[in-house]
Parts: sequence; C-alpha cells; structure tokens
Amino acid sequence: MTPAGWNLLLLLLFAVQHSGMARVRVRRRTYALASYAVIAAGWALWRPMPDVLWRAPIWLWPLWGFSFVLLAWAGASLGAGELLGWREPGPPQFREPFLYRYSRHPIYVAVLGILWLRPVMTEGGLLLAATLTVYLLVGMHFEERKLVRELGEPYRDYQRRVRPLL
Repeated sequence: MTPAGWNLLLLLLFAVQHSGMARVRVRRRTYALASYAVIAAGWALWRPMPDVLWRAPIWLWPLWGFSFVLLAWAGASLGAGELLGWREPGPPQFREPFLYRYSRHPIYVAVLGILWLRPVMTEGGLLLAATLTVYLLVGMHFEERKLVRELGEPYRDYQRRVRPLL
C-alpha cells in the first residue's frame, strides 16, 4: 500500500472512532482516552510523505503560532477539563464565551489555521490538512444539528447572529 493510502486508512480509523463514539453514550473519559489512543497510533504509524509542496511566507508564521493560542483559549473558555475528558460534562446548557461571540466554532478555526498555515507544507501535511478539513466541515454540520436538538431556540438564535467559522 502506498504511504498516502496507508495514511488515509489511519485518518479513516480516527474518523470512525471519533464520530462513532460521539454518537453513543459513553463516559467522556472513555471517549477521550480512546481518541488519544487512536491519535497516538496514527502519529506512530504515519508513513512519511516528506516532499515539500510549498513554504509559507514568513509573515504567515505568527498566524500559525496564534492558531495554537486560539485553540487553547477556545478550549479553555468552554471548559478544558470536560473537553479533554478529565471531568464529565454537566447537562447541556447554552453559553456564549467571548470567542464564541465571533465564531460558533473557534476551535475549528484554530485547527484549520494549524493545518493550513504551517510554515512548510509537505505532501503528508497536505493530505492531513485536506482530509481533516473535510472531516471538520462534515462534523460541524452534525454537531450543529445536535446542538439545536439539545439547546433549542437559544442555539437557533445564536446561529442567526454568529457565523459558523469566521
């Protein structure tokens, strides 16, 4: 199997585990640990695709670095303990922390920045970025439907006021 085919298989494994476990009722810690395990396996088993496709201009590098800060900030504002599986989440309730006034999914914005603004884009990086971008956009659709079901009219109003990404 080619490195691209193998790496796509690893990304599919992550998508199946991550989305599949999100649809069934399991403890948050179990879900998080399983996700960590699949990510670690993917990292360890990833086959290099090192050919450089492009180098980002130096003025983009700070935006790439800021994407990591944005990811931490957005995650912390929702409750990092719950997101990372350290604590079980409470009952669903609508909240609109600061960053979420400008984007319904600032975590996704941050991940997209990390994937696409990297200083050096290799073949493997492009495969990862393109595949995870599709996964995030499809997942965002299903997450929005779930949030409307769980939170009702407050979330519908939020959807009318705030853009999904930027």
